[in-house]
Amino acid sequence: MDHAPDLASPAAWWRWARQWRKTRLVDGVDRIAVLEHVHEGGELGPRYAFMVVMSCGIAALGLLQDSAAVIIGAMLISPLMGPIINLGMGLATFDLRTVRESLRTLGAGVALALAIAIPLVWLSPLQEATGEILARTRPTFFDLLVAVLSGLAGAYATITRKGETIVGVAIATALMPPLAVVGFGTAVGNWDIARGAAFLFMTNLLAIALSVTIVARWYGFGGDDTPKQSAWQALLIVGTFVLLSIPLGLALKRIALQSQTELTVRSTLDAAAAGVNGRVSALRVDTTGEGVGVDAVVLVPTHAAGLEARLQRTLGERLGRPVAVRVREVLTADDATVARQQGTLAELKRSVLALQDAESVRAQKQQAAQAQQARVTAALLPYLGRLQRATSGPGWELWLAADARVPLARAQRIEREIDGARQEGDDPLRVVPALQGLPPIALGPATDDAIGPDPTQQAALEAQGWALQRWRAMRVDVVLAGVDDARADAWEQALRSVLSARGIAIGEVERRRGGEATLQLALPAS
Repeated sequence: MDHAPDLASPAAWWRWARQWRKTRLVDGVDRIAVLEHVHEGGELGPRYAFMVVMSCGIAALGLLQDSAAVIIGAMLISPLMGPIINLGMGLATFDLRTVRESLRTLGAGVALALAIAIPLVWLSPLQEATGEILARTRPTFFDLLVAVLSGLAGAYATITRKGETIVGVAIATALMPPLAVVGFGTAVGNWDIARGAAFLFMTNLLAIALSVTIVARWYGFGGDDTPKQSAWQALLIVGTFVLLSIPLGLALKRIALQSQTELTVRSTLDAAAAGVNGRVSALRVDTTGEGVGVDAVVLVPTHAAGLEARLQRTLGERLGRPVAVRVREVLTADDATVARQQGTLAELKRSVLALQDAESVRAQKQQAAQAQQARVTAALLPYLGRLQRATSGPGWELWLAADARVPLARAQRIEREIDGARQEGDDPLRVVPALQGLPPIALGPATDDAIGPDPTQQAALEAQGWALQRWRAMRVDVVLAGVDDARADAWEQALRSVLSARGIAIGEVERRRGGEATLQLALPAS
């Protein structure tokens, strides 16, 4: 039965604590059974290799899909607890053989995991760095805390033989996903991701192993639990322990510096935001090389001019390193400002609705006018002619009605005016005059300057040639009356020039000496 020590005597407290540890902890553990069980769990065998491959493959797929549920599934089957516990126990008992076997088993597990993760990423169509991947590229204080607690819990569960499976999941949480991220970074050639994940993996591995060593020593495991070692073997084990502690110490230093930097940045930004009646909504701090990158979102009621420059100068002085600050301001407003804005928006809404009503009335009037114009056009068009799609080629054809009595020259001008007003993309329109007898062209008396047609007569020839082309005439007969041979030759030559340009041939040509000087064109009798 334990007796409370004399409170006034520290030496009595110390003796009582040693006695309590020996009777409650050390004497209550079957150390031989624990060591045999730990050694068996840390052996390299087919089951260990298979479970490493399966768990890392599932973890890699979960990371690529950004699926926490799949990653947890990989943790449930990870076998990494065995060699890590064995390593920590070997360090605690100064067993060089156990340390060597544990390191060999862990090395084989790492190689197998990378051998399955890298090909999976190569073959996968998903090769973007997801949030789950990026979360495991840089160790933080919380990651280290998870690893330490996992090691303490793993050692306790192994020594007391209680809840080892659950503890294995905790240890896998700290190790298997970072190891899969190392494979991802190697496969895609992103060495920053690979280095960061490898650093996290090694930090967690060493933290867990050394935590196991501490718990094992607390439960009384030591050199007496293994065969006697030579001096150089003991020295080698101690050296191994020190070498394993160096990376962990560097990681602790880096994590402590990162945490201190984040606290300084957070306090500085909070103070600056409070000075402008705002607050920091989101913050990200990156420590790369000698510099610090700060990306923050600040909620402010009004724009704070020069806030980013002031923060960059202040943080540079406090941290003693170059700092790049990026501040994105999100404007907020108080109740009075919101009320004013709502009133302005309501007034603007009323104005928009009024404009929409006026536009609707105008559109209705325009549609009514267009409908009336269409009705009038439809009513008048039969008196003018018939509008239809061209029978050959694109465009329209306006067949003038005979009752409209539109002269040939006027019909030709209508076509030219419509063609001149046509815009790009509009279909052409051809005017087809009503089929009629061609009027004679008065030649008039001959002059000394010219015996052929003058400009007015030439325009009449062009109009009749155009009409014949619209009627699709192939040949035309000619009657020349009241002119001599020289003048007849000149007019016949001018006529041939007009008609040949339109693909019309001249049939019979009749020359009459007497009568009024005229030129008469006629379609040949079929």
